[in-house]
Amino acid sequence: MAMNPVIKAQLSEFRKANPSEVGSDSDLFEVMSIFAVENGLLTENIDPFRVHLKGTEFGIDGIAILVQGTLCTDADEAASILSVGKQHTGAFHFFQSKTSINIDYGDVSKFLDGVYDFFTDLNLLSGDQIIDLVEAKNIIFESATKYNPSLRCYYCTTGSSEAPDAIRKLIESNKARFEALNIFGEIIIECIGAKAIQEGFRAATNSTEATLNFPKAVTMPEHEKVDEAFIGFVSADQILGIAWAPADPDGVRHINRSVFYDNVRDFNPNSDINNSIINEISSGNYSSFVFKNNGITVVSKTISRKGDSFTIEDYQIVNGCQTTNILACVPDHAHEIFVPLRLIGSKDPDFVSSIIIGTNKQNKVRDDQFWALLPFMKDLEVYCSAQEGDARILVERRDNQYRDVAVERTRIMKPSDLMKVAAAMFFFQPHRAARDHRGIRQEFSDRIFMENHSVELYHVAALALYKFDYLIRTGKVDRSWAIYRYYVLFSLIREHWKTPDILDAHRKKQNIVHQEVLNTILDNEIFTKKIESVSKFFDNIIGLHGEKNREQKRDFIRSGTISGLFVSEYFLK
Repeated sequence: MAMNPVIKAQLSEFRKANPSEVGSDSDLFEVMSIFAVENGLLTENIDPFRVHLKGTEFGIDGIAILVQGTLCTDADEAASILSVGKQHTGAFHFFQSKTSINIDYGDVSKFLDGVYDFFTDLNLLSGDQIIDLVEAKNIIFESATKYNPSLRCYYCTTGSSEAPDAIRKLIESNKARFEALNIFGEIIIECIGAKAIQEGFRAATNSTEATLNFPKAVTMPEHEKVDEAFIGFVSADQILGIAWAPADPDGVRHINRSVFYDNVRDFNPNSDINNSIINEISSGNYSSFVFKNNGITVVSKTISRKGDSFTIEDYQIVNGCQTTNILACVPDHAHEIFVPLRLIGSKDPDFVSSIIIGTNKQNKVRDDQFWALLPFMKDLEVYCSAQEGDARILVERRDNQYRDVAVERTRIMKPSDLMKVAAAMFFFQPHRAARDHRGIRQEFSDRIFMENHSVELYHVAALALYKFDYLIRTGKVDRSWAIYRYYVLFSLIREHWKTPDILDAHRKKQNIVHQEVLNTILDNEIFTKKIESVSKFFDNIIGLHGEKNREQKRDFIRSGTISGLFVSEYFLK
């Protein structure tokens, strides 16, 4: 039977948005279904191509390991995220996708066997990509002292999500098998059909839109950078109405993380303060909430008003994460609770940034969030997006910035990833870039993303990371060499500049280095040879020292001594 026509049209749209990715419709559907579930139904903001397993792994098409909502594909990425903050939330998401309309018992059984194998014996799964993910898993479990990570398994088809009785029993028996491991918090196993994939894809590619009832809204004073703004109070069910994500296939609703500026995962309903507020509401004291709460600030690109009805589009809740999550814990009482609200309509990104900073000064906001608001980052975003063809990169200064834009997901660069590349290429710290997240931040925070820095150099750094990952992902470079990523990127600059001060050099000299590096990375054949050269150097050194497994190799190359050895020997060739 032919593929569902709506899915087929969405798959065509997805292929056009990602023209650099090759493969059959079934291969691309595997990635698109991951995208629809993760970025649409679960409202995450991740690159589905990094989740996709490129080999012929037993029964599994994709594995997403998330810490605080950030995707981890190896031990270094997991350790880097875990090094900042505490009480992290972890999640493991597994995918198997079939273009057929039927849910096959054998395929589901094989899929769940593969998932179980990932957490137990590794008799069925193998390969460098699996090894990297297993090492990330191990680090997460070593850090899971506060909460057990969750497990979600999604079997996707282009037909109905209704599973026959035999498959439902298979799912329940496997859920019991996972529960018996005693390592997970929440466990969800679902069959995802065409309708959910269609809805997820739309949600992942469309801007957010909602309507709320805002009676007695008072117009705020005029401001040259504000189209219109209102202040007042609304019932809490209106706040939840703009904060809920669409219901999942089981009809369950959860908070839409994509509409929050601050980190929604930081909310802890069991904290003494939040627990006392929830208990107070649950006991029937609804009227006090509006007097004790600081309120919520919503910024929207457009506001359309008809009487007391306000329709907002492409909006973010820039302050009020804790309040919204508390209300989500008591949804049955939301219509009896009132919340202070400021609704601001503005298309000016700089003014919106100033609102974000002003309303979050009392909260601990991640460095990379504030980096995204720096004037230099705006200039870099404009420069990178203006480049043509293979040189184009999209700097994501705000989470889900490109949600409603048809762009290649793999070309989106987050400030936190750019920081790592800058540490390796500009500050000559390839041995620290992958894992020493906190140390890099502290040491170089006042030397990175400065207003007088060269946008061309940062662009070529971002492009180099994209091209390296592209060559790995498409099989043009051996995946085992991915662990040398930051040494390869470092060598691109070090080959033409001997000291870690390129960002302070004369612009004419910077331009010469920039052009040399750009010429290398835009030529796949030349860049591939460069990667091979650096990687073989390390393979030889590691072989002489008897290092064997992948984690031992990572530990070996993170040494400052090895970094010095690389500089002293490799560049003498």
